[in-house]
Formats: sequence, C-alpha cells, structure tokens
Amino acid sequence: MALAFSLLAAALSWALFALLFGRYRRRPSWHNAFYALGLLLFALAVSAELLAKLLGAWNPFLYRLWYLAGAMHGVTFLGLGSLALLNPRAAKGLLLFLLPLILYGLFLVAWAPLDFARLPAPYTPSGAAFPDPSLTSPRLWTLPFNLIGTALLAGVALYSTLLFWRRNPLRAQGTALIFLAALVLASTSTLNRFGVVGLEEMGRAFGVALLYLGVAVADRSAAYAGGRA
Repeated sequence: MALAFSLLAAALSWALFALLFGRYRRRPSWHNAFYALGLLLFALAVSAELLAKLLGAWNPFLYRLWYLAGAMHGVTFLGLGSLALLNPRAAKGLLLFLLPLILYGLFLVAWAPLDFARLPAPYTPSGAAFPDPSLTSPRLWTLPFNLIGTALLAGVALYSTLLFWRRNPLRAQGTALIFLAALVLASTSTLNRFGVVGLEEMGRAFGVALLYLGVAVADRSAAYAGGRA
C-alpha cells in the first residue's frame, strides 16, 4: 500500500509540474517560474523516495536529493510563487534574501556525513541519517524554509479564497483546495520531523492530489487563466 501511495504521489507530482511548466512556457512570469521550479523539486523528491523503496534502501545520492528537494525545499519555491502572484518585487527580494541560506543549505546537504543505521528502516523518509540539528547540520535549516514556504503558500491561497469567493467562485474553490494541500503537506512534514514516520507516503499522495485538483480547478476559471496565470 505504501508503494502504491508513493507511485501515485510521483505520478501526480510530475503531471502537475508538466501543467505548471506549460503555463510558464505560455505565459512567462515570476510566479509561474517559481511554481514550476517548486513542483520540479517536489517531483524529484517524491521520485527519489520511490526509487529508494524499489531498491530496498537509500543510497547517498538519492537520500541527499530527497532531503534537499523535498525535506528542505519542498514548499520553499511554491511559497515564493504564491507571493509573486501578489507582489513579484517582494518575491524577488525575498529570494535574494534567502539565496545565501539556500546555498549554505545546499552545501550542508552535499557534504554532511550520513549514517543510515540511524534510520528506523533502510528506506525511511526521515532526516535522522544526518547529524542532530545544529548550525552545521541540514536538519536545522529545514525549519525556516518550511515555515516560510508553508506560510506563503497557505496564506496566499486562503487570502485568494476569501477574496474571490463571491467574484469568482471557481477560482476560490481551486485556491481553497491549494490551501488544504498546503496544510496536509506541512502536517506530514512536521510529523516526520518529530519522528512520526509511516504517514509520509499517504500524506504526500493526498497533499499532491489536492494541489493538482486545486490548480486544475483554478485553471478552469476564465478570469484566472486569462488574467494573471
């Protein structure tokens, strides 16, 4: 069952990336670029997790890829995309502010030592293989990125839902689904960070499904597709 959820999450992630990248190709913009990059990272993370299950264990490359693209930046760029919808200049400014931290996090993920014996199972999606949280451990730096990304993704989705509830109900329904997706994905990541494993596959599949439905529903709105999308 866990493998089926992982397959579903991977398929939906790549489908949603293709959808958003297509939107970026048709209408280049900062928010579409951030959304496409965010979904690419998310799809890479889910795929790395799936490959680890199929192989029966993590290897260093897959684990570091999963941690960087999923555990650390699973929602960072999705949040920046949401901010860019409201204020592209603010999103670019926040990216410049975060860039040194992003590069530092990349360095830590690439070079921090790994101990897979610390994992509950050989392919468990947990950051426990890295050293305990500290300034020189990647595990500390997932928290600010996830907080910022989730706050922006969920906050903008909730704001848009309330704003368009009467003016454009279809768009409001889509953004409401995106808001729920952000909550599900954030809850899954938070539980994982505190050592609650086993819900990752189901949470990712459910969260990505909600995100896909939200974007698809919002795309059906003529005002959304013909306006800022």
